[in-house]
Amino acid sequence: MSVSTFHVAIIGAGLSGLALALALHQQSIDCTYTLRSSRAAVKYGGALMLTPNGLKVLKRLGIYEAVCAKGVSFDRIYFQDANSGTITEVFEYGSHERYRFRALRIYRSVLLHELLSKVQEKSIPIHFNHRFIEVTPEVATSVNFRFTNGIRASTSLLIGADGIHSTVRSYVAPGLSPAFVSQAAIIAAIPTSQLSLPPSTLSDLTAESNNPPLPCGIVAPKLGAFVIAPQTCSGDEVMITADLDADKDVLRALLRQNSEFYPDIVRSAVREISADGLHVWPFHQMPRLERWTSVRANKEEGMEYAAGGSGRVVILGDSAHALPPSAGQGVNQAFEDIYTAARLLGGLSADVSDGSKLQRVLFLWQNFRQTRIDQVLKLNRQMDLPRLPSKPGADDSNAEAAKASMNEGFASLFMIDLDAAVAACMRTTDDGADD
Repeated sequence: MSVSTFHVAIIGAGLSGLALALALHQQSIDCTYTLRSSRAAVKYGGALMLTPNGLKVLKRLGIYEAVCAKGVSFDRIYFQDANSGTITEVFEYGSHERYRFRALRIYRSVLLHELLSKVQEKSIPIHFNHRFIEVTPEVATSVNFRFTNGIRASTSLLIGADGIHSTVRSYVAPGLSPAFVSQAAIIAAIPTSQLSLPPSTLSDLTAESNNPPLPCGIVAPKLGAFVIAPQTCSGDEVMITADLDADKDVLRALLRQNSEFYPDIVRSAVREISADGLHVWPFHQMPRLERWTSVRANKEEGMEYAAGGSGRVVILGDSAHALPPSAGQGVNQAFEDIYTAARLLGGLSADVSDGSKLQRVLFLWQNFRQTRIDQVLKLNRQMDLPRLPSKPGADDSNAEAAKASMNEGFASLFMIDLDAAVAACMRTTDDGADD
């Protein structure tokens, strides 16, 4: 792993690192991807949701068609009153006419496989069983680092795309880690045939004419939403989940608790639950970081190097801004990070070795990305209103106004022109260089 030209070393944990390797390759940037786990461990994970902003990136990376064929596409998420059966809320998560992409639910392992296959097709070097441990040291033009297996390496830029429990983050932002947000979800996978649905609905579970159309959150007063969502292209399996503010039997009991207050489809959903498909998902959120690189911003003096750092270490995705899943934006925001960062590095061209210009670009990139993350956090709070159990004495006087703005908020997320955002960062960088 010697460095003869500009080179990026990616410390990864799965989706983000593989996608970043492809995005850098498209920019003709030499890169190496290291993964702390074995190749076999790539085959893990439940289903996730991809929205138009994330799917735009997969389209640019050349895997959208393959991924789309292996998931279930949909346009809307519905909320239904458990007592009356009335659809009370509809949120648009995709639209071919409006955004050029429908939303997609797909197993994480399937997406990982497609990304890994494309990385290997491009002959991008991958090193499994390499667990990053420390920077040793960072200098003006390069980064030296070490793995737990004793291997040492050097690179022009080290990017941590190693997830919510990032080890690279411990160098960039020592002492900071994701905080539990006092929410969790019990998640189970069950066969669709177990649901009390009329046969006519099974050919298209997402059809608006169904009762209920899926994905759907069925809301019982004071109990919150019981969510049912298809997650295979064949439609033979659905995810069921309920939010809550161990033992598998206890989890089953919690999912079944209060089921008598929900319609037949919920009672049938919790009747048989396999232990293999039953999990608890605790929700975490990263505190807002001052910087996503190993350089500190100083308003009075411009860019000031952090102690021991020259800004050649960067974090992105969950490493920098792990998000609760309420709005379904975790992986989609990571893909935005990846695409824009790679385009900016590619746009720097020969100037990428200029440390001061590199830091100006990354500083502007972080500001742009943080604005998007703040937008998602606002949507998360709004999305929790119909999903979570209402608390005694809670003030919900602003609930309707918040719900009314959510579709506009999602539209703003999905319509993003990432290439225009990259161009704006580059123009601002060039303007600053002329001052």
